[in-house]
Amino acid sequence: MSNAINTTAIIEGLGGIDNIAKAGNCMTRLRVTVHDAALVDRKKLQSIQGVMGLAGDDSNPQVILGPGKADAVCQEIQKRRGPSQAPSRDRVEEFNQKKKGRNQIFTIISQIFTPLIPAFAGTGLLYGIMKLLQYIYIYFGVQLFNPAGIADGGSVFMAALSVIAGSFFSIMNIAVAGQSAKVRGGNLFVGLAVGAIVTNVGALNGVSMGILNLQFKSGLGGTMAALIGGILAASIEKRARKILPNSLQIHFPALFSVVITGLALLFIIQPISGIVSDALSTAILWLVYNAGALGGAIISGTFLFLVSMGIHHIVTPINTLLLQEVGYTCLQGFTSLAGAGLAGVAVGLLIRYRDKKKYGKLRSAVLGNIPTQLLGISEPMIYGISLPLWKPFLAANLGGACGGLVLGLFRTQGAETMMVSGLLGALVNTEPLAYLLGYATAVIGAAFFTCLLGVKDENMAVFLDNETENINA
Repeated sequence: MSNAINTTAIIEGLGGIDNIAKAGNCMTRLRVTVHDAALVDRKKLQSIQGVMGLAGDDSNPQVILGPGKADAVCQEIQKRRGPSQAPSRDRVEEFNQKKKGRNQIFTIISQIFTPLIPAFAGTGLLYGIMKLLQYIYIYFGVQLFNPAGIADGGSVFMAALSVIAGSFFSIMNIAVAGQSAKVRGGNLFVGLAVGAIVTNVGALNGVSMGILNLQFKSGLGGTMAALIGGILAASIEKRARKILPNSLQIHFPALFSVVITGLALLFIIQPISGIVSDALSTAILWLVYNAGALGGAIISGTFLFLVSMGIHHIVTPINTLLLQEVGYTCLQGFTSLAGAGLAGVAVGLLIRYRDKKKYGKLRSAVLGNIPTQLLGISEPMIYGISLPLWKPFLAANLGGACGGLVLGLFRTQGAETMMVSGLLGALVNTEPLAYLLGYATAVIGAAFFTCLLGVKDENMAVFLDNETENINA
């Protein structure tokens, strides 16, 4: 079935093209906001070939399609909607307000950080590749891969790669502030300007604020300050647009937004965010050092539940905070091992259900998902296989907990970037061998629990051929 046909069926399941207020996507999910939740037909969406599952609620459904497909379907929907149907900033904010409390928080964080994932993943993976190249220099003496500074005889090529790899991280606060403003219905570029204040305070750097011995500091508060600043800038800008006459709409909303938000950032938000960031990173590191293996087991053994509910991006701000405060994030290693549990489920299913004639459909689905799972993309295995079978989903969490238990023994482990997981996670971890040991433990543990728990007959039925079902009947 072509992408166009799939897209048509998906649009119909969402209540028609006119019911789609906003459409976006991450690597594996189509994320939609609709006008009328009553028009969303979840049963129809789940029955569409190629749809692996659904998450979110009827007002903000998430259609899990898998890598590549989510982007293709989203682009097709955008084409069919056309520019005239693009939601205004006020309408985006209106639909965001439909989600209250914690659900709204999860949605906002996802909307802010999801578009940044490709930049995180691409530049982050380059760090891992550079590590491999450094080993080539260390063991084989290839000067091209000498990581030392140029003044110390290092390679210009490696220096260039370092510039490229660090490019996004150098503007991360700016990107977060801009996207925060956009998501909350403000102007993207006003948000970018606010993010630039967080990134570089210019001549104020190191100057005393005159209160509590605090000093101005570039980057103080990190992504937390940038996120709050972007949201505040959008709120002020929208308020100004409502009360100012049309003749003043071009200059003054942005002026008020940047000035008020900028002063609030410098004197209030950044100092407070800096204190909170320091406290949070200290608390997390304390837990890792003191809870260690137990803490790792809990994180790795529960993260798949967050992914299955579509709220896993809640940990992204914490990861960015740790990267900025410490230089690596211990959470990324633990959450990556949750995916290793799914790889173990694949192994366990292939071992227990070896009858190719009876379980050919299941084995084919498992084998098809193994490559993406090894790269750390978990949604296909979650929604396509483990959740429908249920017990393997539990086995994946148990296996992940085993891996997290082992990885937690290594207190200095952590990823030096984000969004790089699976086997590739070893390339960006401060303790690559420890990571691989934890990964292997998670795979073996999940495979064992999968073989032990098996699958209920009623859950397995969807993966049995019709002929097999008739024979068993």
